[in-house]
Amino acid sequence: MKCYYVLVHGRLNWNTTSSPPDGGGETFQPAGFYCHRYVLASTIHNAQEAAFRRVRENLDRQTGWITAEAVKLELDAEETASAPIYQLLKPDNRGHTFYEQE
Repeated sequence: MKCYYVLVHGRLNWNTTSSPPDGGGETFQPAGFYCHRYVLASTIHNAQEAAFRRVRENLDRQTGWITAEAVKLELDAEETASAPIYQLLKPDNRGHTFYEQE
């Protein structure tokens, strides 16, 4: 098992029949986001799958967009690289850097 750094690009395809849950009057519908995760895995493919699962669960926990079926999420690994094992000891950065247009 090795530690891997995975830079994840998420594309958000919005369902036009529903709007995302938000706390205010305006509807926030970004086109996508970037984030990264450090994961422990045996192969690069397993590392990407683990990162995708964690990103998907975290995004839905924070926004509720996936459970509400307001969006379809497509995830791609922009970069995957070996990383020092001590990165796993740090708390996850669970933020997402959203963008509005591709």
